[in-house]
Amino acid sequence: MRKNLLILALIIAAIVPSVLNAQQRGPMVDRIVAVVGSQIIKESDIENAFEQYKAEGMQMTDSLRGAILDELMYRKLLVQQAIHDSVTVSDADVDAEIDRRMRYYLMQFGSEEAFEKFYGKSVEAYKFELRDKVRELLLVQRMQSEIVGSVTVSPQEVREFYARIPADSVPLINSEVEVGQILLIPPVSQELKDFTKQELEGIRQRVMKGTLDFCAAASTYSDDPTSKFNCGKYENVRRGTFVPEFDAICFSLKEGEISEVFETEYGYHFVKLIQRLGETVTIQHILKSVPTDPTELQKCKVRLDSIMKFVKLDSMTFCEAAAKFSSDEDSKYACGLILNPMTGSSKIEMEILGQIDPNQDFPLIVSQLKVGQYSAPHQCFSADGKMAYRVLWLKSRTEPHKANLKDDYQLIQDMALQEKQDQLLEKWVRSKLPYTYIRIAEDYRKYNFRYPWIQYIK
Repeated sequence: MRKNLLILALIIAAIVPSVLNAQQRGPMVDRIVAVVGSQIIKESDIENAFEQYKAEGMQMTDSLRGAILDELMYRKLLVQQAIHDSVTVSDADVDAEIDRRMRYYLMQFGSEEAFEKFYGKSVEAYKFELRDKVRELLLVQRMQSEIVGSVTVSPQEVREFYARIPADSVPLINSEVEVGQILLIPPVSQELKDFTKQELEGIRQRVMKGTLDFCAAASTYSDDPTSKFNCGKYENVRRGTFVPEFDAICFSLKEGEISEVFETEYGYHFVKLIQRLGETVTIQHILKSVPTDPTELQKCKVRLDSIMKFVKLDSMTFCEAAAKFSSDEDSKYACGLILNPMTGSSKIEMEILGQIDPNQDFPLIVSQLKVGQYSAPHQCFSADGKMAYRVLWLKSRTEPHKANLKDDYQLIQDMALQEKQDQLLEKWVRSKLPYTYIRIAEDYRKYNFRYPWIQYIK
């Protein structure tokens, strides 16, 4: 993959850390250093990315700033064309991408509390700040897809590409595994639901009567780790951030009004509207999660034992069992395979297993399995924090090796396709430059850009 695409990938991956870097450095005198069409690039955009590379231990050179600007201008050109062609991304797509990225970062930190302590603001506040950046990134990806989405490579082209790779440049593949799971989440009993709802209604009544302060109630009783120590507060949250039923309640209240107790997939809540500004709200809320019934949890273990007996007797395959019984919607129809959220691939490097799954024992269990072997049913937490039981299956494991056509055909095919797409994108950029308004600050014209921006400065 060409160097500039690597830079773009790092810029994309560094959205959240780059905000921290800016906070650590303090405010800077900002200015516009480049314009592409109607799109501007500020000096802070370049410096944020530069500081991120520095934090990652990359070699710092002044020419890196030029490479960053080169890639940012390329990105802005795509955005400009997307606007011209009426290419859009939906709010739902933006929300899904923000949630995916935040899940990855929260896995790295271990908890929402640790994340919020490190960054000094709530997860919801961070998600709100990310919206415009993520929307632009999705727009870039959508426009790229419009340009190169139909490009394919033939097996002959893949072989020819592999033959052109210098021997000392053939990628080294780290040890990777493919892991499947059958996850069973116990049903929630109506008795426990009724008990939880009544308990929360009692808290609400005390708040309504003024005998219990909302802030104290949240810190004492709420099961929402993100907000409980902030008086149950979420500030300036845009419509569509919460699950639909929660959203509907928040935007139906008058300022100062407290809702009735209501249910979502997370449990029971009541909400107080502090302020509404257009399509954003500041609220306080208290959540009570419905506790897991120990008897139902144990039944999941017994049921898994029975399911695995059929699998081991070849009465059904693991894939069939996952599709029929697993509670995990993300994996059940893909043979139960757990995906790397950053790549979308079922192949996961052993070194990052701990970042993929919320359970601390996940890497250890996987490392002890042989290919084709199943783990014993064991207690775990689902991706959304529910107590459950599951069985793991090690589908494959590779040892570290240099990429080859037999074992790594998909990887090499992807590399060949990327090269072909890069060539088409470069041709596209050069065809658009003569008709695009370009401006670059004088002190940023010294760099050797990949694209001939300087030639077309207006």
